[in-house]
Amino acid sequence: MRRLTLTLLLAGLLQSAQAAKYAGEFLDIGVGARGIAMGGAMAAHTYDGSSFYWNPAGMGYVTGIQATGMYADLWDGLANFSSTGVTLPVTGSVFAINYVRLGVPDIQEHPNYDNVVSQILSQPAPFRYVVVEGDTFYVNSVQEYLLATGGAPAGYFSDTESALYFTFAKHNQWTLDLGWSYFTLPLEMPIGVNVKLLNQKLADKTGTGIGVDAGVQWRFPLDEIIMENWKAKLSYGIVWKDLSKTSVDWGEGVEDQMPSNLHSSVAIEQKMPGRNSRVTVAYETDKAYEWRRHLGLEYSFENVIALRGGLWHNEWAAGAGVNFWRVTADYAYYTRELGTTHRVSISIRVK
Repeated sequence: MRRLTLTLLLAGLLQSAQAAKYAGEFLDIGVGARGIAMGGAMAAHTYDGSSFYWNPAGMGYVTGIQATGMYADLWDGLANFSSTGVTLPVTGSVFAINYVRLGVPDIQEHPNYDNVVSQILSQPAPFRYVVVEGDTFYVNSVQEYLLATGGAPAGYFSDTESALYFTFAKHNQWTLDLGWSYFTLPLEMPIGVNVKLLNQKLADKTGTGIGVDAGVQWRFPLDEIIMENWKAKLSYGIVWKDLSKTSVDWGEGVEDQMPSNLHSSVAIEQKMPGRNSRVTVAYETDKAYEWRRHLGLEYSFENVIALRGGLWHNEWAAGAGVNFWRVTADYAYYTRELGTTHRVSISIRVK
């Protein structure tokens, strides 16, 4: 049933050569198992090599060369989704290149059966037949045609969608003097920008486009504002995806425009007993086609093991992570309409 649903969806896209509402929809799948496991509530507190996707401002926290990658078989093997990239701190700023790809192979291509049968029925009665593997079947309706042919596809095609991200980010930090000698506020405000090149190939048709994302984060310690013993950080993040009115150009004057999407997120990171243990709670909203909410929870023990859970609109996710030496490995389990998916991502800190 899932393969049939996906086949009918993509066949419909092929027939019109466009799907304006769902242009670039593969970029809504999510990159990085940590973010998926936390329900996509990441814009306020993301800080590693996968931040280019959640909020490019978070890339400003990367202090060394970092290589990241993710792979997932989606919907019981109907599609594969992957990402890979490298992050490079350069003279006080951060530059990154990331590649994201969705591939759907062996999609069945079916003809318009109404048209096919209409052509057969337009013939004189003796010629209203089809030959299947040497056997002759007379046809008087669409149902009889499908029974005779078994609904066999006329052929197969594939769908490949990709995006190449170029990210620039910078970490900014200063102390705000709010007018009282006893009340100054340390503030971190990283900013980041993506330029992304889109490419989509659906059967023999190819579309290309270019888009821009921009984001900012604010982080400040709550112990400086509320109480000294509350070792927590409050973060707020905004990312405006496709602010440039990104469109996919299929040629011959046919374009699919991707809607802009504003993500707004807040997170609290509370330090727990232990050297590097903490609990993070995050909430996020966005609206591209409809209003959606994201909720995420993470417990990190000694910066070695992490347990996560989240809600991505009406679908839940969970996962875990482990950090050893210079390697971080994360796993996410995510339920979606077409089936559950498993994500594994790896991050390697080169230096």
